[in-house]
Amino acid sequence: MEIICTQFLPSEIWEITFSEAIREPFYQAALALLFFLLLLLYLLRKFRRELILAFSDEEGAVQITPNALHELVRKSCENLDAVHSPTTKIVHLRGKLRLHVRLRVDADCNIKETRSALRERVEHVLVGNLGLKNFGGVDVVVKGFRENK
Repeated sequence: MEIICTQFLPSEIWEITFSEAIREPFYQAALALLFFLLLLLYLLRKFRRELILAFSDEEGAVQITPNALHELVRKSCENLDAVHSPTTKIVHLRGKLRLHVRLRVDADCNIKETRSALRERVEHVLVGNLGLKNFGGVDVVVKGFRENK
């Protein structure tokens, strides 16, 4: 067993410089494995879908998927004529659930009214219908303007 270990890890391993070490296949494989594991961890965290608790009582819990919230915002924006291309980010801040919505609007759109209408629709569904207790509101970011045709 010791012969195999000394074959891959010579006793001079602590005496070589970094530039010499990165040319060794053992270190290249270790760096590649480290890079792969970090990439895998990043992707797992990015695509992790956690359920959002709407409410819980003696009969059980009701949870919402993030995809359902994205769909709710998209469908709410479809009903507003001046709003296009919504994207949603779900943010948990101090125990509150906030939705950051990025959208394109028509050039002649009243942004204040559009934000209020979108907030009212989303809040009506989440708080009124689903009973979500920790809804913190909707933040709107205009990512562009669209010409009226």
